[in-house]
Amino acid sequence: MPSELLLSLSQQPLLLGLTLFAATFVAEDVATVAAGVLVARTGADPFAALSAVILGTAVGDLALYLLGRWGGNSKLGRKLRGRADVQRAEGWISGRVLALVFAARFLPGSRLPVFTASGLVAAPFAAVAAIIAVTTPFWTGALFAVAHYAGEAGAQQLITAALPAGMALLLGSLCFRWAKAKIFEPKLT
Repeated sequence: MPSELLLSLSQQPLLLGLTLFAATFVAEDVATVAAGVLVARTGADPFAALSAVILGTAVGDLALYLLGRWGGNSKLGRKLRGRADVQRAEGWISGRVLALVFAARFLPGSRLPVFTASGLVAAPFAAVAAIIAVTTPFWTGALFAVAHYAGEAGAQQLITAALPAGMALLLGSLCFRWAKAKIFEPKLT
């Protein structure tokens, strides 16, 4: 039965696209790997499959940002934001939010908390949306290509390698920011 369903989807690009788009809201990397493997095994339309997972991923990420914005302005959100520990965390995130949003694209499992927190601290929507628009096709396209050409195992290796690479990127960004502040900002004495 599942193989018949997959074959049916592969022959209907619109239905395939809608299914993959919806699947990204559950697990975007899994949906992307499934799309790549499905295209490789069934000859489904790669444009429909890749477009659907890129669009679904970007829409989902923006929805998380908006959820954070809404949650931060809700009665419960305002109450939580009044706590000293939450204010400290919010201050730390605010100063690094765009670097965190960038790094989150390449750190599987970090998107939900980072994109939601970026909305909570009211990061500029245009900047967050631009980062999502630029990074989503790169990550999703790479993951799709690996799944398409190397299969599911190759895609899992890419996801596993992305975690240390993403952490290194984030650490490098934070070190650069710290060094820039130490070297270029005037010291008040």
